[in-house]
Amino acid sequence: MVELLIKPCHSHGCCLVMDSTQSEKKKLSSNIKPSLFSSTKHVMQELSSTVYWFPQSLLRRLPSDLWSHFIKNEPRKPTWTLRTTVTMALLQTFRDHALSNSLAFWRLILIAPTFMLKPIKSRIETDRITIKQRNMLCGVLENLDRTPFNATAAAAATDATAPIISLEVEWMSAMNTVWETFVNIQQVAVASRERILLKDVESVATTSSSEKIVLYLHGGAYCAMSAQTHRTLTYKISKSTKRRVLAVNYRLAPETKFPGALYDVVQTFLYLIDPKEKYHFDPQNIVVMGDSAGGGLCLAMVLYLRDHGLPQPEGAVLLSPWVDLTFSYPSWKDASLYDYLPSNPAEQLIGMNPAQLYLDDPSLARHPYVSPIFAEHFDHLPPILIQSGGCESLRDEICDLTEKIRKSKNTMVHHEIYEDMVHVFQAFPFAKSSEAIESIGWWTKFGIPLITQFRARVEETISIM
Repeated sequence: MVELLIKPCHSHGCCLVMDSTQSEKKKLSSNIKPSLFSSTKHVMQELSSTVYWFPQSLLRRLPSDLWSHFIKNEPRKPTWTLRTTVTMALLQTFRDHALSNSLAFWRLILIAPTFMLKPIKSRIETDRITIKQRNMLCGVLENLDRTPFNATAAAAATDATAPIISLEVEWMSAMNTVWETFVNIQQVAVASRERILLKDVESVATTSSSEKIVLYLHGGAYCAMSAQTHRTLTYKISKSTKRRVLAVNYRLAPETKFPGALYDVVQTFLYLIDPKEKYHFDPQNIVVMGDSAGGGLCLAMVLYLRDHGLPQPEGAVLLSPWVDLTFSYPSWKDASLYDYLPSNPAEQLIGMNPAQLYLDDPSLARHPYVSPIFAEHFDHLPPILIQSGGCESLRDEICDLTEKIRKSKNTMVHHEIYEDMVHVFQAFPFAKSSEAIESIGWWTKFGIPLITQFRARVEETISIM
């Protein structure tokens, strides 16, 4: 049982109190500008301005890029195709024009196209994950876990820190053919019948579902995007892994500060493996995945589970994970020439710095559950696949993270760097995106099981000796 496994960790800032000098530092929340929560009128003005100026800006940039690509035969990056050149011109032009716009504007722009993002050959089911008051989570999640769950709906609506009852999640299933669709529906139906039957027998506490799934955490700098905005990506992952993908709509900043998002995803994982709930998956049948901030959140969740003696997932796949919220690595300064992320957000995004939106205290930026790159060690973690682009803004911190994990005692990590690719390139229609998605499928179906078997044999040999 989960309740019997939980234990305090030895991490500063979690179960151990941080230094008093750190806790006395100035709060970041005071730096958030009122314009963050823009009125509808202001957002419509920003939208009108973008609609008017964006085409003109694009017409100034795109011909130059096409001239270099075709006439001079000098694309901005050697392996960029015409599709990559045009896509990046669009993204960078939009970034440069709308960089100073409000968070409300960006949320609108990112969520607006979701009605078009449902892949044709997909099966989407919405559900809700129950948030239980477990009274057993330690460290940074202790206060959230022990908050009384009798808050009224009005209190929850006015107070972002008020306890929540459930989280919205979305199941994504990819079916290529009529036969695969039929088989998938039959498998899900059988699994559901098994869970219903198990409710009436004593074995419910010990028998878990045999289905293998992916738990996906979306990116968006902790303050934007959703499971719905990532449907194209989760569809491709489901198709490649032959698994259903559960994407979680964890709460966003600045309405919900750290550790709210971590609490949501830890609770989601515990719900999925809880023998008293409807799914009761085996934790060794769950691979956790995430992109950008979602990738960092994935690693933070795995670290928290390890530190507190909770069951670990089967493995992890991190796509361009954001693991350093201090923006301290050099690639943030020069990669924006090729990437679509802004250079050095800590300086350019005054009042819209995602680290400021996510955190109440600047000292928390180096907390291992905020910036996993600063974790004390990476021992005893499940197998990890990391994918990143060769010219993305997070390049240096991801490479450093990989080296730190490789120095751990027994954690296996495989890092794939895709030449001339940008941040979370897997989400775009690039040629190398398909290659990366196929690699995720191989890692999930074959790589993780092979590593798990190897570990078991090594442990068996050591125990015999």
